[in-house]
Amino acid sequence: MRASTRTYAVTFAISAALAAAGCSGDGGKDATDGGRELFMQPVAAQGPDPFTDSTARSAATPQPVTHSPQPSPSGSATPQGTRSVPGGTPGLYGGTRAVGSCDVDRQVRFLTADRGKARAFAQVSGIAQAAIPDYLRGLTSVVLRADTRVTNHGFRGGSATSFQSVLQAGTAVLVDARGLARVRCACGNPLKPPLALKGTPRHHGRPWSGYEPTRVIVVTPAPRPVISIVIVNIVDNTWIERKTGDEHGDRDRVTKPPVPPTPTPNPTSPTPVPPDSDETPSDETPSDETPSDETPSDEPSEPTEPDQDRDRSQGPDADRPDEGIVPTDPDTASTDCPTPPAPSATPQEAPSPLPPGCPSPPSPATPPDGPLAHTFDN
Repeated sequence: MRASTRTYAVTFAISAALAAAGCSGDGGKDATDGGRELFMQPVAAQGPDPFTDSTARSAATPQPVTHSPQPSPSGSATPQGTRSVPGGTPGLYGGTRAVGSCDVDRQVRFLTADRGKARAFAQVSGIAQAAIPDYLRGLTSVVLRADTRVTNHGFRGGSATSFQSVLQAGTAVLVDARGLARVRCACGNPLKPPLALKGTPRHHGRPWSGYEPTRVIVVTPAPRPVISIVIVNIVDNTWIERKTGDEHGDRDRVTKPPVPPTPTPNPTSPTPVPPDSDETPSDETPSDETPSDETPSDEPSEPTEPDQDRDRSQGPDADRPDEGIVPTDPDTASTDCPTPPAPSATPQEAPSPLPPGCPSPPSPATPPDGPLAHTFDN
């Protein structure tokens, strides 16, 4: 029983020590797979299993991010810190004018002096081992202005380990052309974007003063490579434009603060029409407009009289209107009168008597007076 108790106590002590140091092989694997281990990394702390000695040139804490205009982070704030900010955002990083936050030449010497570390560093960074000097000199030396989540890496047993961590604002880092932190200068560790944690994280290390889990940010790649990064001078809170790959800040120049974006009105919002407006809604008929004849009326129409002058020679189903018929007197319309003969100048036989009610035929035509009257005088 005593042996079992002693064994349990020793095992518990070793496990606690490994967890506190962040050196547990299982802990590194769980962090890579999105476990729950989250290591707190203050500005100057090297953390577990550093790749190299510190190459940070300053451990000064920068002005808080809220002191300068910042874009609204996307995403929702959670205990893991899921507020995302693009890497090219002006003011995301800080620094000192004409002073690099990291000694890049020293970092190159540290890594190339140890082949095992150089090999592990190159493997994590996705580059060839011989390309390490050019890779480091192509990064930009800045400091964080907000507590930032990353995937950190240590070196143990000849290979790289990985774990999720929060880097305190003020940490010196080297960032690439997309604005992503790639090296932590306090320990020489290669960095990658963070992985999601499973559930509520278990913090390793004591949080610093001012730490708020909901204000931790995640940096996402800039939409396109940038040729310069606009940073905030941590000494006097002015703005600096630093060329990418400028490790010493020799080409820094003072620039104007960025202009906050102007909100754009929604073009799809309808414009309300005032009640006393002269405009007439499109779906209503104006009051002074006469409706079309084709509009049905609510009043019943009078019945149509049948056509009394319809041609009697047509069949009973024919309904073709008569054409060329001159209306006659209603009193004589019912009598069949013969067509009177055309008037003639020569004597003719006496016409037959007409039925009662028929009009008398016209008298013979008389030659008109005028130039042609002599043709009729023989």
